[in-house]
Amino acid sequence: MLDSRRLRSILLLRGACSRGWTMSGWLLWITTAVLGAAAIVMTSLSLLAALLFLLLTIPLILRADRLVALSGLLTGFGAFWLFLMARQVSSGGTLDNPTFKLGVGVAPLAIGGALLVAIVARALVARQPTGRDPVH
Repeated sequence: MLDSRRLRSILLLRGACSRGWTMSGWLLWITTAVLGAAAIVMTSLSLLAALLFLLLTIPLILRADRLVALSGLLTGFGAFWLFLMARQVSSGGTLDNPTFKLGVGVAPLAIGGALLVAIVARALVARQPTGRDPVH
């Protein structure tokens, strides 16, 4: 039987890194990108279903590497949204308010991409050896 402390630990992933339950950054990014795309599929059921689905992704985002998870979620959401809008227009459909509907996809895609660039840049700087003079 699970006690309340263990259940809270499982749900909130508290102490997950200390027990060795780690996920590499690229795998976390891909996982959350797929979850972001799946959130759009959930909107076809209802807005409430999509919101509940996104609420279930919170434990992934509340990890130590939350910027990677947030970047993947936003990028996946924005990319899949724009893909669906492009499919609708290419099949001869029209958009009622194209500026708003494209903005719903472009904004998360741009924010997610900017976060990813910042994360990669920070990781590259962290890998540089310190204390060495550059060769002139």
